[in-house]
Amino acid sequence: MKIEFGTFFIFAILFSSLLPAQTVVVKGHKDKVFLWMEAEAGDISSPMMVHDTEETSGGQFIEVRSGNNNIEYAPEDGHAIYKFTVENPGTYTIWGRVKIDMADEDAFWVKMDDDDWVKWKGIEVGCKWHWDQVHDNQNNNQVMVYDLAAGPHTLVFTYCMDQTRLDKLLITNALEYVPDEKGPRAEAVISTSSTAPNVNETLRFDGSASSSTEGAISTYIWEIDGEKTAGGATAYHTFKEAGKHDVKLIVTDNTGVTGRVTKTVTVYTNEPIVHFDYYPDRSKPNEVVTFDSSSSFDPNGKIVKYSWDFGDGATGEGIVAKHPFTSDGEYSTTLTVTDSEGTKVSKTRLVTVITGIPKKIIFETDMCLDVDDVGALAALHALANNGEVDLLAVCFNEVHPSGAAAIDAINTWYGRGDIPVGIYKKELADPDKSDYLDALKKFPHDLDSESALSAVDVYTEVLSKQDDKSVTIVSVGFLNNLLDILNAEPDLVTQKVKELVVMGGVNNDGFNLCRHNLVSASEYVIRNWPSPLVISQPGSRILTGERLENSPQGNPIREAYYQFFNSYFCGRPSWDQIAVLYGVRGLSDYFSEITEGTGSLRNGYKWQMKFGHRSYLKKRLENKSYVQTIEDLMLEPPHE
Repeated sequence: MKIEFGTFFIFAILFSSLLPAQTVVVKGHKDKVFLWMEAEAGDISSPMMVHDTEETSGGQFIEVRSGNNNIEYAPEDGHAIYKFTVENPGTYTIWGRVKIDMADEDAFWVKMDDDDWVKWKGIEVGCKWHWDQVHDNQNNNQVMVYDLAAGPHTLVFTYCMDQTRLDKLLITNALEYVPDEKGPRAEAVISTSSTAPNVNETLRFDGSASSSTEGAISTYIWEIDGEKTAGGATAYHTFKEAGKHDVKLIVTDNTGVTGRVTKTVTVYTNEPIVHFDYYPDRSKPNEVVTFDSSSSFDPNGKIVKYSWDFGDGATGEGIVAKHPFTSDGEYSTTLTVTDSEGTKVSKTRLVTVITGIPKKIIFETDMCLDVDDVGALAALHALANNGEVDLLAVCFNEVHPSGAAAIDAINTWYGRGDIPVGIYKKELADPDKSDYLDALKKFPHDLDSESALSAVDVYTEVLSKQDDKSVTIVSVGFLNNLLDILNAEPDLVTQKVKELVVMGGVNNDGFNLCRHNLVSASEYVIRNWPSPLVISQPGSRILTGERLENSPQGNPIREAYYQFFNSYFCGRPSWDQIAVLYGVRGLSDYFSEITEGTGSLRNGYKWQMKFGHRSYLKKRLENKSYVQTIEDLMLEPPHE
């Protein structure tokens, strides 16, 4: 249905204590009414949160804090309340502009006035913002329509599943209308007078390129590091400290429509900024390593000298330097730059030359609901290609009937179809579905759930053949298989396992350590595991997988991400790949190990961090560095 809008009217009825009055944009054509509302304009209560992004209509969206899921009933907290007025009584429907990454994160609870709560579930998955019509998942996904009388009404949204994102709402009596794009909106734009400002330099911020689909921008509100500052279309500010600073612009047009944007400004000292990369990320003895410092710069002048100390007694000069390390080990490589004023600044990174002795890894995965498990297994095979990993076995702790076949298909594609695959042979509460496992089963394989051994049998057979304290287990799923082998063969685990890496949250993990009613299993493993146990929790902002679009179509890794994202290629958080990266390469230049404080589970169990016993990881690099490393591994083809 296509409608050419004629006259319209707008009135402000939603407010926020920090922002100017928010608006409902009411546009009419004959007897058709269109009420547009920004999701962030409601009365929002915790744990529902508002986030900034330029991809959305008003520059913000709402979602519940990760780990909050109320599938059975609508919670009493985390509400987003919208009040609006209808002048034309009649039958109305609701659309939401949403973004859902995976099928188990696709639901809100919705309530109009005094009607019953509706579970809006089954929203189309994909990495693009799109419009979806509110429907009742508990009533055959019937599209919801509401008979609204003239006068005030209240619409309430609350969380059902976490990571379901809502940008904008449309309430309309044009029942055949399908919205597209962003609808009526204002867009804030910030430009700065310098791309590399210094401390005590006065910066000019310009918002004059901001615009609105509904009228002329009439007001500009600037916030710098959370403090409001005077200004119209332009504002000036002098930063007294180096580092990253947030500059927010909120614009409102003459009809009341509001938009916002936040720009992060990095302020520098007068010294040069030193940065360098090196590749390959892991080299072998006598292999040439290339060091590239072309991203270094001087905010006030020019770098005139680049001096390298490779940490093995050798030195070099130049923006790009090449150097082979003659023996394995870790080398502290230092770059010192000198600018035109004689100022010198240095940066040191740890470079690892691998021993040629691969690390023995058992991969424990719940490859089913999320797709980062697939990326992690791909990374393990790439590391095996490089001689860094001896992949002893893969154990599956979910119960999806296609799981064993999918894992074997990936192993087969990489030329390692003989790797043992063990599966969980018991039942799980509320087993997960998968968007991609059945598709992977179509790739060549010779193992299925019927013929696969139990994980306990695989652990027992594989561990018994290894040297003492030689095996690292990387667990990126649930701990049910680990519970079983710990109960069945505690002495074998103590004798053979060097380290256990567990992907999960340090405090009150909402997925891996509690899903399927397995929190007691997690407690037992964390409490009783004999070797050092390291929790790996980074990954949520490290988005990988988008580059798989450029890989061969016969690649099962590519197919998994394609199916998961509903025929798109998008970046997905890399929790599992980060756990693999640490499990294989250790702390290296990537991580710091935290050995103080406590961890906790949702059943109340707490444990103490202690060096050599229990610890967790923190990132040391920028997210883009991990993305580059992980995607390079995920894209590496099988060895010929």
